[in-house]
Amino acid sequence: MQTATDTGMNDSGTAAPDDPFAIWYAPQLDYSVLRVLMRRTDLHGLTRFAAWIVLCGLTGFLVVVTLHSWWLIPAMFVHGCALSFSYAASHECAHGTAFRSRWLNEAVFWLTSLVFIEEPLYRRYSHAGHHTYTWFNALDPQKPYGIPMTLWQYLTVTFGLSFYFDAARQLARHSSGRFTAQELAFLPPSEVRRVTLDSRVMAACYLALLAWGIAFLSPWPFVLYFIPRLLGGWIINLYINTQHMCMGEDQYDHRETTRSIRCGPIGRLLYWNMNYHIEHHLYPTVPFHALPALNGRIHRQLPTAAVSVLAVNCAIVRAIARQRREPSFHLGPAD
Repeated sequence: MQTATDTGMNDSGTAAPDDPFAIWYAPQLDYSVLRVLMRRTDLHGLTRFAAWIVLCGLTGFLVVVTLHSWWLIPAMFVHGCALSFSYAASHECAHGTAFRSRWLNEAVFWLTSLVFIEEPLYRRYSHAGHHTYTWFNALDPQKPYGIPMTLWQYLTVTFGLSFYFDAARQLARHSSGRFTAQELAFLPPSEVRRVTLDSRVMAACYLALLAWGIAFLSPWPFVLYFIPRLLGGWIINLYINTQHMCMGEDQYDHRETTRSIRCGPIGRLLYWNMNYHIEHHLYPTVPFHALPALNGRIHRQLPTAAVSVLAVNCAIVRAIARQRREPSFHLGPAD
């Protein structure tokens, strides 16, 4: 078991000045308990995945029956909200913890990454870098913004004003075998060719949908995927914002760089328990279905979870306003 004292941390969780090998804070947890929590199953993943598929089917049906009315727009928004939660399954599969069966994990990983618009192997390695250097400037591959933030940055990240353009540009770049120096820093050389091939397959899927819609004058690719992803895709970003936005930076303590939030049963179902985000970063090999049990074991050693998704986003906007006066200001884990 490791504690802040055992690992050379000071009280704030940051690396002690005389500690050349900084180690992340870890709560006290018996390994025998952790070993049980790390057990993977197919049943839990299949249940969550099936729930998401059913939801997408129901909202897609709403789009179909409202095609020739003004109700089509809200139907596409609701459908897009459902599609956006492909993020949760893709994220869990990136860790390889969604299912016990590897083939099942990789199949769902591919499908949900395709819906979310991010090549899965690239996502896996960039996310591994995120866990290795959580919220460290210039080191965390998934840290696109820093302190201080601007309101425009918040709106761009939240409402995806540039997401689709950036995703298409990255997919085109990777399909042609071009990678940035930062990407090559976390992508193993042996995997670059595979990421290139996977990117080409994904690009072909999107182009085939577009070609189908245009060639046959069919509305279905647009009303069942492209437009809904644009209209409702920002809903998942409200959840993603709660994970690290406006938190402390460059600290070896997930309690300072990451926040957990409270979620109702539907939110936990669709978000695959990622509201337990500090717990997830402390023990990323614990599957999503065991995170509530993990929280029960260590919650006294963690900050109180933030109230809700909307409350955190409101706190983020207030923090951004304050950062205009105090550029180094950041929120605490319960904010």
